[in-house]
Amino acid sequence: MAVVNGHGSYRPPARLRQFENELAAIPLWLGGKDDYVLVEETVPEEFTNQLRNWGVSAPQFITSIQEISSSLSPELHPWGWSPAIHQQFKNISKDRAAHPLLPWQAAHKQLLSRYTGLELATIVSEWIHNDAYICIPQLPEVLTSPETIASLEAGMLAPILLKTPWSASGRGLFKIRDRQENAAANTWVLGKLKQQGALLAEPWLDKLQDLSFHFWVEEEGIEFLGTTYFNTDKDGQFLGCYTALPSADFLESVALRALVERSAVLLKKALERMHLNLRYRGPVGVDALLFKTPEGLVKLHPCIEVNLRYTMGLVNLFVAKYVHPESKGYWNIQRITSEEWQQWQAKNPPRLKDGFWSTGIFMMTPPPIKAGSMAFLNLTSLA
Repeated sequence: MAVVNGHGSYRPPARLRQFENELAAIPLWLGGKDDYVLVEETVPEEFTNQLRNWGVSAPQFITSIQEISSSLSPELHPWGWSPAIHQQFKNISKDRAAHPLLPWQAAHKQLLSRYTGLELATIVSEWIHNDAYICIPQLPEVLTSPETIASLEAGMLAPILLKTPWSASGRGLFKIRDRQENAAANTWVLGKLKQQGALLAEPWLDKLQDLSFHFWVEEEGIEFLGTTYFNTDKDGQFLGCYTALPSADFLESVALRALVERSAVLLKKALERMHLNLRYRGPVGVDALLFKTPEGLVKLHPCIEVNLRYTMGLVNLFVAKYVHPESKGYWNIQRITSEEWQQWQAKNPPRLKDGFWSTGIFMMTPPPIKAGSMAFLNLTSLA
């Protein structure tokens, strides 16, 4: 949203600012004891003390950049880059020329959009046309006018998903259910088309499971970090993550692992072919989808979206390191009251085993004082 806005003064709506503030501590899972997490409000000491009791080497929380020693030259890791981030932290990095996104240029807007996902999918599709299980049914089609949308709708045989090139997670989506949708005259569609210049169209797939592949990009090359399985709601907005491979009745775990590993190799090769390390540094999350074809076959679409930013899926990979090998869990973000949290924790107290998290509910962000959003992990034992 900040990227498409394009202004250094951009501020998200008040509701999103509140949500951002309530979850401001979540980057702690991405750092270590020598790092700093910048938050607007002081994080309760009880929260950080509890994390240490659970074996977490939490970063230090600060409410101002000035709290960092002047002798240090901090390296900035925003959740995502935008003109607003550049403006807010324009004086923090001493070596701005070392990062491809510093200073901000017009080309960065295109890079931080769904067009990068289209670039990746185009490369991967060249390599999988004979693959029985890894499948991109149709590359996203770029639509630039109401007439092209109407033409697509008139010839459609199955539901189609329209996506804006720039949007927040799970937003910027419009489903054309049938030929009577009249999407080309829809107010939302026309508004987004005017604002962003185009929409991307792709088939609506029969989803079985969301997953994401995570990479780290440096100038020297690209490293694969791991895979996360997660859930979204009917509108595609993030709900939560599994700490391990979830049980699935549509594909045996051995076959699924092999399919996922093969996809990870393909994606890494494609990102390298894109020379992404010359244009970007930092985390990359590639959203994928296990889906069922009209014939009832299970296939994997390896690159639904590409996120050149930190993601909840990457947070999940770091959180999973604390979980006992004999435990499994699921964490999510909910809006709850302080009383609800106290009741849940009393019924499911957090327990450790061999220094790892074993069973119960573990907080990942501070609980609300009265009511608000928080992230928490619920673990059960497999033993």
